Amino acid sequence: MLASVMPHALIVEDDPNSLSGLSAIVAADGFSVDTAISLAEARAALSRFIPDVVLIDLNLPDGRGLDLLSHLPAQPDGVLPVIVMTGNATVESAIEGLRHGIWDYLLKPVNIPRLRSLLARIPRPYELTEEVQTLRTKLRRLGRFGPMIGRSDAIQHVYDTIERLAPTETAVLICGEAGTGKEVAARTLHEMSRRRKGPFVVFDCHTYAREPSGERGLDSLLFGQEPGLGASAERREPGLFEQASGGTLLLDEIAELPLAQQEALSKALDSQTYMRVGGTSQVSVDCRIVTTMRKSPREAVTDGALREDLWLRLDAASIVLPPLRERDDDAVLLAEALVDDLNRDVNASGLAHVHKRIGPNLIRECLTYDWPGNVRELHERVRRAYNISDEIVDTLRADETTTVGGRRLNGGSVQVTVGTPLSDVEDLLIRATLDAVGGTRHRAATLLGISPKTLYNKLQRMKMS
Repeated sequence: MLASVMPHALIVEDDPNSLSGLSAIVAADGFSVDTAISLAEARAALSRFIPDVVLIDLNLPDGRGLDLLSHLPAQPDGVLPVIVMTGNATVESAIEGLRHGIWDYLLKPVNIPRLRSLLARIPRPYELTEEVQTLRTKLRRLGRFGPMIGRSDAIQHVYDTIERLAPTETAVLICGEAGTGKEVAARTLHEMSRRRKGPFVVFDCHTYAREPSGERGLDSLLFGQEPGLGASAERREPGLFEQASGGTLLLDEIAELPLAQQEALSKALDSQTYMRVGGTSQVSVDCRIVTTMRKSPREAVTDGALREDLWLRLDAASIVLPPLRERDDDAVLLAEALVDDLNRDVNASGLAHVHKRIGPNLIRECLTYDWPGNVRELHERVRRAYNISDEIVDTLRADETTTVGGRRLNGGSVQVTVGTPLSDVEDLLIRATLDAVGGTRHRAATLLGISPKTLYNKLQRMKMS
């Protein structure tokens, strides 16, 4: 029976006492175990079997543990979890390891509860089947990736990055303009991770910076508070780290977090522990940290809004979301998906039965507008259009004829004199469409109903004539 297959671990450690202790813990958690005391022995072991997880000391008699990464075989999902153990961790070594693609690292002496927490999230051999991977590939081609929607090359690159980072435990920084969907990307990362059954906790640093919570300080909100302090003296107050235990903590707009708390966050990421306000003992971090920023991290560091050590720590694993204007026809997919969702909501309420759909004019508007507010603006406009439309949702501005950025949102027009040769009309229309979409050939070809290659050929003909 497939589900009975035992996951396999390879432990590479040259200290015999540590090796023995680790082997016992890993075996007790349901793994078969192979061991090696050097890189040479580890490479020999990898030639005999493919493990489900590798625990490796950073410093070995014949080299560095990271040197083994290039010898690791690929798994079905492309990621073999590697946990690096080190007794002299520095921010630099941690960042180097994360950039090499390790899953996580443990400080020596190894924190046993944290190790067991990591082991619990190692996928069993039967969890990711070929059928699941095939289905995921088909959905990506259709423009669906968890809660994310889009099939442009720009967003497919984001999907690739999320798939690579999701199985790891590393902290992630998500950057992008306002409205590009940073929280949706963070939620997708969580839902594809081994922490998906745990909580997804969001803290808006920007809102807190404008409206600080009165009774509890920010340290207490983040790390929790022991009894005997403040207004809630009778009980311990859990912080965001504890609320997100076993799951993901999203810190939205991290550059809005005061520098003192940024320093505390950086230390928690490096040591994998934190201390509650009023506490005397360290608590293990058992949540994944995801942060977001709308401005350039380098710019934030230069302005003094973001600590450089925190940025370096987070930049080891980062995702950059493209603006909607650079996502080809994804705006149309997003509009269609939202109209479908709104139809379902209305039909589920039992108040009416609707089957609204978007019309060709709205498609043109989606493709020609620059979307300065990105996906958030699209959602707002389509929702308003839906509410005032009948069966066909055919314009984003039913009662407006103003222009945006010099272009009419509800479509431009071309005047043609009767008797103008058809070839001239075609040239005029192609030039006007290219102008309306800012010269983007892919979007122009979509509007004109021809392939990009056909448009290219026509443009070459126009150039020759």
